Amino acid sequence: MVRTYARVVGVLLALFGLAGFARLLETAFASSFYHASVGILFAYLGFWQRDASVVRRVVGGMGLVLLIVKGVTIVVLLLWEGNLLLGPIEVTCLVVGVLSVLVARYAGDDGSRTRARR
Repeated sequence: MVRTYARVVGVLLALFGLAGFARLLETAFASSFYHASVGILFAYLGFWQRDASVVRRVVGGMGLVLLIVKGVTIVVLLLWEGNLLLGPIEVTCLVVGVLSVLVARYAGDDGSRTRARR
């Protein structure tokens, strides 16, 4: 479950970053770079990392990083500019951060199901 989550989030965040680079979304270069980098890291975890405990720890850690960075970004935008100019993208990453922490904490490992004893 954690690996599948990392795959989906990785692809989505990488696509957000690429859309920002292509000017399909109105974002700054730094924001596009950040989303693409985080998406590539999640994609690496989901597609190529084989150790389930590493995937779980890094997904949880990246969830905390996303919560902190995007929480601060939203607060600064509200205090400094008075509005959320890039709100949907920032809020989406905040939701991804919360979901990453929850998935890392509560989701089962991929392939960890065992057969019932007879």
